[in-house]
Amino acid sequence: PEQLTRTVMFGDLRGFTPFAERRSVEEVVEPLNMYLTLMTDAVLDHGGTIVDYMGDGIMAAFGAPVANEEHADLALAAARDMAGEQLATFNAWLSATGVEEPLRMGIGINSGPVLSGSVGSPRRLDYAVIGDTTNTASRIEAMTKELDHAVLFAEQTKDALHELPEGAVTLGEFEVRGRSATIKLWALDIEEPA
Repeated sequence: PEQLTRTVMFGDLRGFTPFAERRSVEEVVEPLNMYLTLMTDAVLDHGGTIVDYMGDGIMAAFGAPVANEEHADLALAAARDMAGEQLATFNAWLSATGVEEPLRMGIGINSGPVLSGSVGSPRRLDYAVIGDTTNTASRIEAMTKELDHAVLFAEQTKDALHELPEGAVTLGEFEVRGRSATIKLWALDIEEPA
């Protein structure tokens, strides 16, 4: 593995666990695959790499394994698509299958040094992006629920941007579980597609 400065993203579908608990496996797999397909397309279309799927969670990296100086800008562009158009498409699809309640999502983004490369055993290797940057991105994603923003990103990501995107707002300093230093968070306000 090599150490690089990159952007890591975690995305999570809100309310999917109770949704799944009331349905058969067949009724859960199709919407889950539909959701993951839409989100994966948004990541890949913006030059990201899918690192892992964790149930309805998705982990992606930008600028790794293939270096790209625009990694922070690409991650925010992907997040805008994911929480905007792609989520709207998914909810419209759900609605057509008779699901009344639209689902929401949370996306956490952080930039910084990561170890990127293959890890595992000689019999099963995985591509991984490891380090404090990754752990913090995951914790930021968990904070989207309490702060009520679909997309949150760290000051480190803001500093790595070539251009601050429209709808970016600063939220101030926050304590992050497992970290002694506070972290400055930004939100990307997504217009709900009509």
